[in-house]
Amino acid sequence: MIKKTKRDLILWDGYCEVHAIFSFKELIKAQLRHPLAEVIAHPECKEEILDLADFIGSTAALINYTQTSKSDEFIIATEPGVIHQMKKINSNKNYIPLSNLKGCSCNECPYMRLNTLDKMIQSLKTLKPEINLDFKIIEKAKKPLLKMLELSW
Repeated sequence: MIKKTKRDLILWDGYCEVHAIFSFKELIKAQLRHPLAEVIAHPECKEEILDLADFIGSTAALINYTQTSKSDEFIIATEPGVIHQMKKINSNKNYIPLSNLKGCSCNECPYMRLNTLDKMIQSLKTLKPEINLDFKIIEKAKKPLLKMLELSW
């Protein structure tokens, strides 16, 4: 964010555990094993990973990029579930998940896995759980949410 805005911003003093544990050393190894592969990364990855990325983008942008890129091979620095979507759209390309600090490619978010289709259907049917927010918060949140949706496609 600082590189793009040229301002020292801390938007959230935290991190995404999935993207924080990718290994720089494993990225170098993967690049040596697959010299023609493009490195694509989610912007929440550490700076050292992003510095070596050929493309940085949101989940949707990464998926779209693999479809439009002339490359047939990609080293993927984001959650492995995204690779499933890439393979569904174009199974002729090779998608290599980047390993984490422990050497495995198992960087799945435990919190995203709590959201299921059944829970979503139940929530839409019952309108529960209900979350009530102050109108001022809703209005403040609307602008960045709309911008995020705009940028994701």
